Amino acid sequence: MLCKRFVFGLILVAALGLPLFAACSEASPSFGKYYRGKTLDVSVVSLERAEEIRYKWPRDDSGKHWRLGPLEQENELVLLRVKVENHTATSAIVNVDSKAAELRDFFRGKYFPIDINARVEGASVPENPGAERHIVFLWNATLDDGSTQAFNLAQDMGIDGVLVFEAPRDTKFKEFRWRAGDSLSIDF
Repeated sequence: MLCKRFVFGLILVAALGLPLFAACSEASPSFGKYYRGKTLDVSVVSLERAEEIRYKWPRDDSGKHWRLGPLEQENELVLLRVKVENHTATSAIVNVDSKAAELRDFFRGKYFPIDINARVEGASVPENPGAERHIVFLWNATLDDGSTQAFNLAQDMGIDGVLVFEAPRDTKFKEFRWRAGDSLSIDF
C-alpha cells in the first residue's frame, strides 16, 4: 500500500511539474503582451534559439559580412525581440547594455545580454547571401570615439530590437527581468 502511494505521489509530482516547464517554451502566453513598470512598458515579442547568427548591416555597402556565435561549445544563442515604450514620463533615459536585462532559468541561472560589438567576427560571403538575417540589435549607440550613448525616449516613443544572450543548449527560461530605465519582471 505504501509503495502504491509513493508511485502515485511521483506520478502526481511529475504531472504537476510538466505544465511548469511547458509554460516556459518559445510560445509563452506572455509574449506580445506589454508589462508596465513605473515609467516604461516592456514586451517580449519572441524568443528564438540559434547556433550562430550570420548577418550584414542593412545600411553598410562595404560588402562585409558578420558572424556571432557562442563562446562555449555547449551553449547556444538566445535571441529575444523586445519592445520598450515610454507612455508615462516626458523623457526616459534607457541604457541598453549588458546590465539592461536578465534571463533566468528554473535553477537560478542568470544570463545577461551579449555586447554584440565586442563579440562579432568578420565572416566570409555565404553561398546564399539572401539567407542572411536582417537584425536590428537592441543596444546603446556606439559613437566614433568608442563610447556609447543611451536612448532618450520622449513620451509616446519606443525602441524595438533583439537582445542576444548565451546560455546552455535547451535551457528552459522562467523569467525575463528588465532593468534599463525601469525595473519589471515578465514570467514565461
